Amino acid sequence: MLPERIPQLDVSIGDRPSAGQLLKASTYEFRYLTATAQQPSVALLMPAAEKLTWTDGDLFAPMDQNLPEGDLFMRIRALFPKQQTTAMHLLALIGDNGIGRLGYRIPGADVPPVATPLTKEFLLDTRYTPEVFDDLVMAYLSSGSGIAGVQPKIMVPEARMTVPIPTLIVKAASDAYPGLAANEYLCLRAANQGGIDTPVFDLSNDGKMLVLERFDAVLRKDRSVERLGFEDIAALSGQRVRDTLSDRKYHGSYQRIAELLKQLQLPQVDLDRFFAQVAFSIMVRNGDAHLKNFGVLYRTPQDVWLAPMFDVVTTAIYRYTRYNGGPELEDRTLALKLFAGKHRNKTYPTTEELLVFGSKVCNVSAPAAVLRRIARGMQQALLEAQADERIPRELLGRMRDAWATGLEYAKDRR
Repeated sequence: MLPERIPQLDVSIGDRPSAGQLLKASTYEFRYLTATAQQPSVALLMPAAEKLTWTDGDLFAPMDQNLPEGDLFMRIRALFPKQQTTAMHLLALIGDNGIGRLGYRIPGADVPPVATPLTKEFLLDTRYTPEVFDDLVMAYLSSGSGIAGVQPKIMVPEARMTVPIPTLIVKAASDAYPGLAANEYLCLRAANQGGIDTPVFDLSNDGKMLVLERFDAVLRKDRSVERLGFEDIAALSGQRVRDTLSDRKYHGSYQRIAELLKQLQLPQVDLDRFFAQVAFSIMVRNGDAHLKNFGVLYRTPQDVWLAPMFDVVTTAIYRYTRYNGGPELEDRTLALKLFAGKHRNKTYPTTEELLVFGSKVCNVSAPAAVLRRIARGMQQALLEAQADERIPRELLGRMRDAWATGLEYAKDRR
């Protein structure tokens, strides 16, 4: 059990343990413990070069981004029913294992036990049941859960790494959204075939668990792990989007994200990649490409680049309710508006609108060629899936139908 109150946490940044302190009183305060401007930043917009002590009335957004939510938060509540779940408690539970390079520890606390490494092959051969996933959660939660999100997922360490931090993400099946793991696998496969960067991924042999390698953990030549900084767009925008504020991640536009990337001085190649990610989400009918599903990786404020595409599924094939007992609805809109402006909406764009977004907003020289490349990737993924017994036939048929509309964007209009 954690203490009733946690007024302070030691914060590690990458390979630097106890690089700073996070304190909670009436406000939150972060202090760098070394008086040098050249040390690694706790966040892109909180560099030590600007000041050594930062304060905020709420938890700093780059720390808030990794607090568990959805399924994982409910599992934590079930495992620790008498435990406080303040932000400081949740950060202590995350420990060193959150996405990105920040780690948290109660001053003077024992080092958490090292979880037994598992190989990717073992996980892919494991037959999924809810009890199997519960066992994974129980085995690794004590050393840090790390992943925020609604879909059941947990991080586990892979045997090939020498640094004992979870380096694999395991996403499980969901009763609410049947075939979700296979759905995301097929989307990622299409993205790969269409020339879009993604994490390394594979689908379990029973088709019910998706296993991904973390894109923020880089294997060095000595087989140790370099942890990269990561911030999602919501955090970079200074937004907290958990719990009652979760709808905030659906506020905004892809145009504003592109403008933020320009403000961060990312090179044109990253704007090209961003356009491809947005176009792909539109073409596969992913209506959940919100502010937390785009982000940047970095080593320093001068060395920043767009993160690979992640958390992409064809949402249009599922029905959902806004509240228990409510009517079933179909997902027919984007997560964000394509263009900024109060008179804009989340309707899927026309081909012409998407091409204007690519050329005028993202400065892509040949956006139509990008759409054709993505379409070829989608068609190749569908062709491969016909011979893949892990992909349920009904799911494949529904995704093929949903993608047919998206493929229209790539038709030659000359």
